[in-house]
Amino acid sequence: MNIAISNQKGGAGKTTTTLNVAGALNQLGNDVLVIDLDPQGHLTEGLGFEELYDDRDRDALIDTLADLDRISRGDGTDLIVEHQEMDAIPSHERMINAEDELANEMKREQRLGMLLEGVANGYDFVLIDCPPNLGVLTDNAIIATGNVLIPAQAKTTSIRAIELLFKQLRSIETAFDDVQELALVANEVEVDGEAEEMMAWFRDVFEDKDRCAVFEIRKRVALQRAWNAGVSIFEHSEDCDMEGEYLAVAKHLEGFTDE
Repeated sequence: MNIAISNQKGGAGKTTTTLNVAGALNQLGNDVLVIDLDPQGHLTEGLGFEELYDDRDRDALIDTLADLDRISRGDGTDLIVEHQEMDAIPSHERMINAEDELANEMKREQRLGMLLEGVANGYDFVLIDCPPNLGVLTDNAIIATGNVLIPAQAKTTSIRAIELLFKQLRSIETAFDDVQELALVANEVEVDGEAEEMMAWFRDVFEDKDRCAVFEIRKRVALQRAWNAGVSIFEHSEDCDMEGEYLAVAKHLEGFTDE
């Protein structure tokens, strides 16, 4: 199952969600591939692959996405690196130019999907950490997967961002295939009135959607420390009560593969 983790608002927790949901899926016995589609490379850094982000001699994801012939040949497995919990396709500093490089290319929104046909075999889940915008890279991820997991802060500023994302999803559905919103993961939820109101809003909006669910991740320093150590919370030395919530997300996603 291929899933885009998307919300164009910065600070929504896309990378933390990707890393820890992938870790949870791994805990449940799934083979997982994560793809860092964000030019800033936060997931790449969070997996401990900073040196690959800066390696100018390494073939990067954008080099393949920009070469339709290379994609058609099924190339791309050489982009995959191994991590103790999951495999990964890291980002690269050259990804900063991806929007411009793909802007006028044929099938520019479909290239990642074509690439996945050659690299996704053998994985139970492919999670794609999207950029914090709604450009061609995010469109590629959503079209390639048809499934979206939405991270968000439990703050009123998230409402506009989610409304814009919904608008983009409906636009993609008009031109391509249907898109399933799988779940919303509220991140760094505080104990205050604003958070309570937003959690209620999230449930009103998302739990009314077919099979969609809302999950609540409380703010925990252990999550940041795990990221600093290059692992998910499941391989970190500290115990964290949010492990159970990430496992609940993973089990919810597994439910869609039983169809």
